[in-house]
Amino acid sequence: MTSPWSLPVRFVGFVAWFAWQVVVTSAKVSALILTPGRTPQPGIVRVELDDLSESELTLLVALITITPDTLVIALNRDARTMYVHGMFVAGDADSFRAGLLDTERRLLRGVRRRPPGATERSAS
Repeated sequence: MTSPWSLPVRFVGFVAWFAWQVVVTSAKVSALILTPGRTPQPGIVRVELDDLSESELTLLVALITITPDTLVIALNRDARTMYVHGMFVAGDADSFRAGLLDTERRLLRGVRRRPPGATERSAS
């Protein structure tokens, strides 16, 4: 479903998916707080971004930051990179980074009139 006419459906789908992500991460953070002896596994990862417009980049940063377990701590617009702190990185930075890139991909699919095709990027 990539026609411009599908934009409202794709947008609603993204909003529903993101709302579910907030619920899941809220439950993880709540469990961390309420369970004695559990400790977070924090970390900071560097994420390379696609070519985003200013509004897409602003929206992505805001969405990542309002998710309970993540926070964008630095952004380099020229290099198209951002540094994100996560509470549950647990030594698996690649998996955490892949989740952030999935959020970016889903956001672009939900807000662009003609979403980009599936492309592979190398994560560093």
